[in-house]
Amino acid sequence: MAADTAVKELRELKYEPILYPNGFVGFKYTIPHGRFRNQEVEIALEVKQFPDIPPPGPYIKPFLLPIKPEHGAHPDYGIHIRNKPTAEFQYWSRPFPEWDKTDKNMQVYLAFLRTLFDFE
Repeated sequence: MAADTAVKELRELKYEPILYPNGFVGFKYTIPHGRFRNQEVEIALEVKQFPDIPPPGPYIKPFLLPIKPEHGAHPDYGIHIRNKPTAEFQYWSRPFPEWDKTDKNMQVYLAFLRTLFDFE
């Protein structure tokens, strides 16, 4: 099961997974750099088909950026309210580029996630 793989890999990386319904796994994350440096958030990832298909983007609690669902450059655009896995999360539409050229694991995805916070 995809969520089982994500949970196992998160535990191996020293995160404590939080299970949500409908294929979501969350975890606490301290932002390492950028505008929100040292802020702890909860990240939820939709892992229904992980690792074959990466999460479409992170769901973040609390809201960090204004809601702007229009297409445009990161970090200002592609921020949505989807009420998943709960209404407390905002969704950042940030597809992982060229997933098929990676080892397709949570360590690779978290390295990508880290880059999403690299802005002032």
